[in-house]
Amino acid sequence: MLEKRIIIIVYTILSVYCSYFILGNSFFSFTDNSWINSIDMVQDLVSWEFFKNDNWKFPIGMNPNYGMDIGNSVVFTGSIAIFAVFFKIINFILPENFHYFNLWYFTCFFLQSLVSYKILHYLTKNSLYSFLGSLFFLMSPIMIGRLVVHMTLAAHWLILIGFFIEIASSKKDKLKYWIVLISLSSLIHFYLTIMLLVIFFIFSFNDFIQNKKIKKFLFDNFLNLLILLLIMFIFGYFRVPLTDSMGTGYGYWKLNLASIFNPLQNIGRAQIEWSNILSSVPMTAGEQIEGFNYLGLGGILLFLSLIILFIYNFKKINLKQIFPYILICIIFLLLSLTNKISYSNYQIINISIHDYLYGIFGIIRASGRLFWPIYYLLFIGSIYLIYRTFSNKNSILIIILLLSIQIYDLSKGFISLNNKKIFFVNKKIKPDIYWNNIDDKYTILRTTYLNNSSSLIKEMKDIILDSNFNSTDIVRLGRYNRTNASISRQKLYSDFNNKIVNKNTLYIIPSLNHLRNLKHLFFDEDVSFYFINNFWVMMPETNIIYDLNNTEIKKIDFIDLIINKEKKLIFLDENNIHGLGWSHNMGQEGIWSEGKISTLLFKSNLNKNKKYKIIINLKSISKKKNSNLKFKILMNNSIKEEYSLKNVEELNNGNISFYLNEFDINKKKHTIDFLIENPISPLDNFTSPDGRKLGILIKSIKLIEENL
Repeated sequence: MLEKRIIIIVYTILSVYCSYFILGNSFFSFTDNSWINSIDMVQDLVSWEFFKNDNWKFPIGMNPNYGMDIGNSVVFTGSIAIFAVFFKIINFILPENFHYFNLWYFTCFFLQSLVSYKILHYLTKNSLYSFLGSLFFLMSPIMIGRLVVHMTLAAHWLILIGFFIEIASSKKDKLKYWIVLISLSSLIHFYLTIMLLVIFFIFSFNDFIQNKKIKKFLFDNFLNLLILLLIMFIFGYFRVPLTDSMGTGYGYWKLNLASIFNPLQNIGRAQIEWSNILSSVPMTAGEQIEGFNYLGLGGILLFLSLIILFIYNFKKINLKQIFPYILICIIFLLLSLTNKISYSNYQIINISIHDYLYGIFGIIRASGRLFWPIYYLLFIGSIYLIYRTFSNKNSILIIILLLSIQIYDLSKGFISLNNKKIFFVNKKIKPDIYWNNIDDKYTILRTTYLNNSSSLIKEMKDIILDSNFNSTDIVRLGRYNRTNASISRQKLYSDFNNKIVNKNTLYIIPSLNHLRNLKHLFFDEDVSFYFINNFWVMMPETNIIYDLNNTEIKKIDFIDLIINKEKKLIFLDENNIHGLGWSHNMGQEGIWSEGKISTLLFKSNLNKNKKYKIIINLKSISKKKNSNLKFKILMNNSIKEEYSLKNVEELNNGNISFYLNEFDINKKKHTIDFLIENPISPLDNFTSPDGRKLGILIKSIKLIEENL
């Protein structure tokens, strides 16, 4: 009993130290959020702020004010749903700006070390050896690296508990422990739930093979899944359609066969070099982010010892006993490698798959994470086999040697974290004094382009947290209803084109292309534009705000369309001619019309003695049989062309054209509106899980001058 207490005290002290090592004095403050600056952790913090200040709803995880039209549950942010619900219950006694993120750091370090100790101690019965072995898990780069960017994904102790259940629990208790564990994981991060479901299934399948009890096998899996689904329902998982869990990225965020040897971790805007000894291995950015699985040099030596000792002890090993662990390794290796298997920069296998199937696999698009169960099995197996092969004394000496190598090798990464070079931003954005007046008048904060992956959430962190807005759609969510997002954008564009604004809403304009369009639409309306804290802001009825300077808006004008020169349309190009109603083309050239009206705006000095023609290169969204895409083209509010066709590419290789009339030529500023009668989503067409209502894709536009 005394030994158990000592172990608890030791791991408590170590966990406090590790947390303090990374966070500094911020670890001891539950109101200091200055260190929370990675975009993912900012989303977690802001989501928690809206969740705790809202009334309880059902499902109990619902957080509609964070996201508005696409708002869903805290399970789809990294707010750690189980913590969020608990602390919301006691929110009335908590200080104003309270957060629990530092507590989460401690929890992960503590449980990671304690559970690994429990596993090793059950296998070896040696306390000192088990303690030394547990330090490999405590300083795991894949766990610590997640703490600084994806906090919830640092709960690797859930995986370890799963292995401990199978190793140490009695048969009669296993099912209830698994049910609790898998349900708990769903309230932390669903990627971990997926891993645990697969592990549980493999172990139960192995029991079925050995005992031939089909009813028990089916009952155990059914009951586990049923309770999981019930928990997911209660917390709001099903407010997002399954199709919106699909997406892009499968085959990019994957494991590289060289990942366990690569010490370079890419965390977005920064990198961690984990090794003092080994150099980085060339691979893609996605493999360095989600595929990062560096063992450490001590871990690599453990891995090599596992292979050698497995061969050495092969005759003594009970293959039936370790079969499920081998199966776990095979399945997770295949899942993490995906259809594109690479070693360093060399692609070994590339299996093509259909776009829709690609979207389904996109549910686990960050497939490199699925190597984690194998990662920890390598450590457990090698540490155990060393103890089994050598004497107690020699085992301890070997593990001390390997641990020393591991500490020295990984110290480079630890120093980077301790120096706050990775995710700390010392400069806090001080909200302009005008925000104090603004959020008294406006209760809603919106963006003119609802984009779940927008960096606005990070850029506006301090403004949002220090203001009193009741709701916002400036968000970042792990999963969201993409169809609702598209509908929301369409509704907003329609309102703007009809010169409708919500008087209680402050609009943040993330794109100069949007700003040009909005200035054009509202030039004679009671709407003002200001540049505050490096953000363009649109304010309805702003006459009560006296001290704001709106001179900057006078500098904003239409972009020139150079005669006889093709203008390529690129969605992220802010010095372009597309205004409202456009969406991206998945990283490729061109812009998609979204919704029923999409606008181009440009200026050009035209010669009255010349003839001018507009040529637009475009294609239409694929339509189902007997369903034509119908749209009109208006220039300067006058109809130029009307189309009803399945594929615009059938007409002149995708080019359509029309001439300017005298009225057009006399104008210096021009608008071209595309009115789409029947936009359709690729999801509706079963071509991809994309829920955007699209019409035409425009790649370029050209203004041609001709002689009369």
